[in-house]
Amino acid sequence: MPRASLRGQVIHFQQTGQGPDVVLIHGLFCNIAFWWFRVAPKLAENHRVTALDLRGHGFSAMSGNGYRACDLAEDVAALMEHLGIEKAHVIGHSFGGAVALALAVKAPDKIENLTLADAWVPSLQEMPPLNDNSAWESLRGRLSKRGIQVQGELPRVAQGFFEELLDAEDDNPGAMGGAAASAGAFAGLQAGGGGRQRPSRAMRRWRELMERTPAHAEFRDPEGLTRDKLRRVTRPVKLVYGARSRYLESRDELIKVLPDAHPMEVPKAGHYFPLLRPDAFLGALEAPIEAQVAKTPVQRLP
Repeated sequence: MPRASLRGQVIHFQQTGQGPDVVLIHGLFCNIAFWWFRVAPKLAENHRVTALDLRGHGFSAMSGNGYRACDLAEDVAALMEHLGIEKAHVIGHSFGGAVALALAVKAPDKIENLTLADAWVPSLQEMPPLNDNSAWESLRGRLSKRGIQVQGELPRVAQGFFEELLDAEDDNPGAMGGAAASAGAFAGLQAGGGGRQRPSRAMRRWRELMERTPAHAEFRDPEGLTRDKLRRVTRPVKLVYGARSRYLESRDELIKVLPDAHPMEVPKAGHYFPLLRPDAFLGALEAPIEAQVAKTPVQRLP
């Protein structure tokens, strides 16, 4: 399990494949696994793919501070330097997209191009609540009907994932099977006795991160991502968002401020489409940018 000591912080990472460099940055309440089972292997057919656990996530160490997008971007830059990655196509999902943008602001020479997958940018949109007690009982009932039993309460970020999973099943009945296992892995749960599920290490670490560090406030800090600084990001940026995303406000503001933004929309998709619909996401990465995109604000994907 490769780790690097960077800036006084132990960062866990993985690499696979050969070719031009791609760096993958996950979002909140997630880890390398978000990319590693479907997206990374496909990209590794033609690229050297590097993915990391952001500090406080996965197998990277938890620190007393340093959870702003600009801080995490310095971790990514240090890892690239450590691994000899001079320049890369950087792909970030959710808050990982904000980290990717902060990296482009801080170290533009390290960026070949950017892909932001349903990115939330704290300088452009308020953060939705990380917990929603009122919605949990309703969601628990929907999960129970499909044979998924969860003890305790899930963080809002995990609730959102399960909601999208169930909505996808409603759109395409019978498609739940394999996705249910992915749901458990993503949400940081593992099967317990009697068919029930119990919080795993990932769930416990997320709660510790929220309770013992200032991460909750620092995630919202827009330092390094002001509109003036974002206007300096001159590399091409694909903005790939789900049509049902909660973060379209971030996308619309990025269209206004980024000099070379190319918005794309995945139909019938929510926030977690890179995990729930990896083929659609990979198709977006490969999709050519339409010549008329300047006249048509959002390029609709098949």
